[in-house]
Amino acid sequence: MKNHYEILGVTPNCSQAQIKKAYRLLAVKYHPDKNNGDKDSEESFKEILESYIILSDEETRIEYDYLKGFKKGRRVYSEPGKPSPVKFLIQIKKIKEAVMNAGGHINKTALYRVIDNLLNDENIYLLIRKQDIGVNHLIIDEALTCCIFLNEENRPAIHEKLIKIADGNVRMLNRIKLISTVRPNNDTKTEKKNIQEIKDNPPSRTAIFMFLLFVLLFIFFLYMQNR
Repeated sequence: MKNHYEILGVTPNCSQAQIKKAYRLLAVKYHPDKNNGDKDSEESFKEILESYIILSDEETRIEYDYLKGFKKGRRVYSEPGKPSPVKFLIQIKKIKEAVMNAGGHINKTALYRVIDNLLNDENIYLLIRKQDIGVNHLIIDEALTCCIFLNEENRPAIHEKLIKIADGNVRMLNRIKLISTVRPNNDTKTEKKNIQEIKDNPPSRTAIFMFLLFVLLFIFFLYMQNR
């Protein structure tokens, strides 16, 4: 998980006013309109905006600090309460990071169940009702990255959920459509070659550890959703 305090150049003990000031300075510096549409600036601005969204709201900041284990003074942040769009963003980001760090050893069925459970009808309704468009778009981006690792037959169901969250936004609908056209390589020779490479290069201890970590995260998400 990213360190949103470092991205904004502030400390975990900073005030909301300091967060707001840091965001304004960085937003002016990296805004795409100020940099002639430069891609690197656009990505930096997106990262800065994401950090500000999470840290500028006290409740979601508590959620983030709890997950990161940050302390404020002598008090460790306690586990947060009711759901919110930013909490869903944090959860889907954790899923994506677990997938990206799994070294290719992914239980695709388990991954589908985790995402499908997170994006249930009740949560989708909440995301649409809150109309936090910036956060919803970040959720869609993170979920689309996860979808690339799903079995082909499971992708359409998640894409349909993301279309609902997009709520008619043309840019996000086009992005979902683009990702939905990506197909896994079904070439038999390539598949056999990949299988042979796996046999010749068995998973390292690090890969096995990351896979076990993903399984533990999966169990944790199910536990949190059923509380």
